[in-house]
Amino acid sequence: MRKIDVQYFEVIILVLLALISDIRTYKIKNIIVFPFMIIGMVTNTLINGFEGFMFSLAGCIIPVILLILLYILRMLGAGDIKLFSAIGAIMGSGFVLYTIAYSFLCGGVMALCLMIIHKHGKQRLYYLYRYLKTCLITLSVHPYTDFEDKTDGAKFHFAYAVACGTLITLILY
Repeated sequence: MRKIDVQYFEVIILVLLALISDIRTYKIKNIIVFPFMIIGMVTNTLINGFEGFMFSLAGCIIPVILLILLYILRMLGAGDIKLFSAIGAIMGSGFVLYTIAYSFLCGGVMALCLMIIHKHGKQRLYYLYRYLKTCLITLSVHPYTDFEDKTDGAKFHFAYAVACGTLITLILY
């Protein structure tokens, strides 16, 4: 097996397991993502030595740096960020940057479809407006949503978007 084949296999298995976990529990469990971070680092280190390790490390750290604010604002779950980090550990920083971008585009399309299906687009935009207004008036950051409340119709399994983003990146990268 070539290096790229091993990486593709690892990332596909990771994303499938994360998707199953998210669908079943609304959480992407550490027992899934952490072993794949290690697997990615070991694979890349064995293939390319210290340079491979640094490749994985950068891919693992960049999603945290880029997405931590969305976690603080409660707009993205910690499991989603760890999933991006595991993808980065396997495939590197360039790949994970594209995956993040495509995942957010796919997530936006999914959110738009849900707003159309549930006919609550106006309500969701008003909620965003009130949130931003509150943050600006109080000059403080408040959580955007309560991840535990699954009844508001505004949440969906973001692992679907990550799976789509990963697939698009695998095809185009």
